Amino acid sequence: MRIEVLTTSGSGAVLGYAIASYKGKQTGENALLRQLVGQLKAGDIFLGDAIFENYFLLAFLQIEGIDAVCEKNGARHVDFRQCDQKLGKKDGLIRLTKPPRPEWMSREYYDRWVPGELTIRVVKNKKRIIVTTLLDAEKYPRSEIISLYLARWHVELDLRSIKSLMKMDVLRCKTPEMVRKEITVHLLVYNLIRALMARAATELKNQPREISFKAAQETLQEFHVLLLQAETALLSKMVKHMVQIASEHVVRNRPGRSEPRAVKRRPKPYKRLQHPRSQARRLKVYQRKAA
Repeated sequence: MRIEVLTTSGSGAVLGYAIASYKGKQTGENALLRQLVGQLKAGDIFLGDAIFENYFLLAFLQIEGIDAVCEKNGARHVDFRQCDQKLGKKDGLIRLTKPPRPEWMSREYYDRWVPGELTIRVVKNKKRIIVTTLLDAEKYPRSEIISLYLARWHVELDLRSIKSLMKMDVLRCKTPEMVRKEITVHLLVYNLIRALMARAATELKNQPREISFKAAQETLQEFHVLLLQAETALLSKMVKHMVQIASEHVVRNRPGRSEPRAVKRRPKPYKRLQHPRSQARRLKVYQRKAA
């Protein structure tokens, strides 16, 4: 299956999620995002990678009063010497024309709501070109647009926390209905941890992302039995104690951190189990070879 989540940049909490098959029509990331945009409100800023930088999504967000900051799609050619309006060095406005109607979009919506032209702003830093609908260069300087896009990396850390620290990388239920419940419970507990981090950050007058996710998770695990058994009158005191413990674990600032996309641990030299264990015990392919 394919799962897409929409998280907040400030606290990392999950606003919504969508699930689809791992292949087939209307199962891509853009199709799943169309199910989630209802969670966004006017005045929000959507941060996305290059796959979300397309005319129809930018136009839809603009109609709803939502701005976007995305990396340039690889299929789009940008020449800063031919910008429709120069805003500065490696910063300018470009007008896009309406592309042909995609199969998933109705003719009525295409004709009525999709604008004939769309103005976007393109800015460039050392490594990438960023596309945004934040067109006012005085209100949104180039440096702030770049910093805002770099903050998108937090979503990768959020996904790592969900999959690795919360062990959601392997789902154990056997039916589609139970798998959906398992995912929902994982994300519910994830938001509970984020809420604890937010409370701890408020006590320190810091940002929620400055609190260690792992420490907040372990604090909740240590207290969960006590919380279930505690009397109602003691709950607020226990929560206050949890917030105090979580606030003691502050994440250090590591600007410009870059890590290789590689796995350190080597795979074990065993065959993959592709049969039920009762059957595999009798198959020679799984038998240990004599030394």
